[in-house]
This record gives sequence, C-alpha cells and structure tokens, in this order.
Amino acid sequence: MKIFFAGPLTNLENPDKVKAFYIKLAALAKQLGHEPFWAFLSGTDPIKNPKVSAQEVYRRDTEQIAKSDLMIAYVGENSIGTGEEIEYAKSINLPVIIMYEKGDVVSRMLKGNPAVKKEIIFETEDDAVNQLTDYLSSLRHPQ
Repeated sequence: MKIFFAGPLTNLENPDKVKAFYIKLAALAKQLGHEPFWAFLSGTDPIKNPKVSAQEVYRRDTEQIAKSDLMIAYVGENSIGTGEEIEYAKSINLPVIIMYEKGDVVSRMLKGNPAVKKEIIFETEDDAVNQLTDYLSSLRHPQ
C-alpha cells in the first residue's frame, strides 16, 4: 500500500526532533511492507531545499497524494500545508488517518473532515509507533 505521510515542516520549534519522528513512522510503514512517501525526504524540505518554488512543492505533493492509497497525517502542530494536503485527499476520496498527542487541541473542522477515517491519539512516540503498527498490520492482514 502506498502511504503519503503529511505533517508540519515549516516553522517547527524543534525540526530535528519532529523529522526524526517522521522518519521513524516511515521506517515502520516500510518494515510492514508498505511504500511510504514523505515530501521532505524527496527534495522539498523547506530548510534543506529552500529554492524549490511553492508551485513545485504543490505539484509534487498533489501528484504523490494522487498516487497513494492512504494518507497518515501528524496534526499535533498547526500547519496550513497539512490541512491543504488533507483537503486534497478528501477531493480524491483518499482515506486519512490523523495522529496527535493526547491533550492536543485539534480543530473540530479537521476532525470532522469526511476523509478522516481514524484518529490515533498517543502519549509518547513509542505509543504512536505501537498504535500505528497495530493499525497498519490490520490493513496488511485483515482479520
């Protein structure tokens, strides 16, 4: 299954920590036999690739979303771009799983988006990994 991972990349308080978490999620998906895609690992990281135009980022992201079977979005930090990606997923009937830390306040508008099929609310990164493992394993091996 092709999985588009979405999440904030711009104006992060701790970009190295957040990106390490994103890489951990992608590695998990790959380990479980899925094909993960993170835009920032493919040449559009706003820090490493600042010269890539906004139009090119949009084109690449929407192209990859359209090729995907599922979107998993980290929504624990505010991000207009992630919201745009989720809305695009809705427009092409792509299911979305949202992930965020317990206690975070996530917009009801986002949580009510018809594309959002599941929420993974976690307490620690290990908890997030465990819940995502269970979910992705259930997709790979329907019970």
